[in-house]
Amino acid sequence: MPQHTILSDEILAPLIATDAGRRAGWFFFGLAGLLALYALVTTPLNWYADTRLANARAAVSPLEPAQDQAALNKKISDSHLFGVGPAGQKTSSMPMTSLPLRLVGVIQSVPSTISRAIISESGETGKPYQVGDNVSGGVTIYSISNEGVILKNSGRLEKLPLQRSPLIFQGLPKKILQETK
Repeated sequence: MPQHTILSDEILAPLIATDAGRRAGWFFFGLAGLLALYALVTTPLNWYADTRLANARAAVSPLEPAQDQAALNKKISDSHLFGVGPAGQKTSSMPMTSLPLRLVGVIQSVPSTISRAIISESGETGKPYQVGDNVSGGVTIYSISNEGVILKNSGRLEKLPLQRSPLIFQGLPKKILQETK
């Protein structure tokens, strides 16, 4: 007896001859039909979407004239191409400002948008400023921290530190010293 006859008699015959076998066969046949129908519908839709994507043109603005090159350079330098540092960034490498300004005090708040810095200009009485305010001559407040203020001077960041006097411990008052003996 050939090998394929044994296979069909022992394995396939119960699938075809019994009701459960016939139901399972129809189920798998229907599932294969649904998958083929799905492939027939989605394949042309995917081809259409791919051709639209491949033929789409990028929205490119024409090159600006040469006289607007300075404005373009300014726009690029102000756009922070590498991101803006966090408000609490280290300012040790940032240059000190050479402007005649003195930071009198800082009122730091949460959120930082309501923080204030009291800045004295050329020895005058200090005035309160917040982030974005114009201090003098196009210099604006960039950020306020408990260490000082970061100023934006002609597109360059400079620091204006808070001047702190060192605390000097002078010992206990004399009256207390006499009572402890």
